[in-house]
Amino acid sequence: MSHGQDKADLIYQLVQEDGRYRGEAYDFTLEALNYTLASFRKKGRLGHINGGELCEGIRDYAEQMFGFLTKSVFRLWGISRTEDFGEIVFSMIQVELLAKQDTDTKEDFANGFDFDEVFEKSLIY
Repeated sequence: MSHGQDKADLIYQLVQEDGRYRGEAYDFTLEALNYTLASFRKKGRLGHINGGELCEGIRDYAEQMFGFLTKSVFRLWGISRTEDFGEIVFSMIQVELLAKQDTDTKEDFANGFDFDEVFEKSLIY
């Protein structure tokens, strides 16, 4: 992290500079990352996770947090596909909120899952 800047300042800076995503999207992504890492630790796996694995964690965490409202919440935050989470993650890497390995790319987040398929399956009509 940059000297003298905390997480909230850095997220505010990203929102101001980029404008595509609301601050909540960045906070949620960090929470989902922690959720995913904790889930992997429970399975005995430590260390780095890739974009595809984070997409799975985002999906699971979002369903727990927001249920059938997930797609609406994400839309409000400017998120419509898993690639948006890749953009968010790589923005946070640029300001040193997150770190990456040489093998990590934005493409790791491409087609992580289909929002319509995943978040509307639990709707009752």
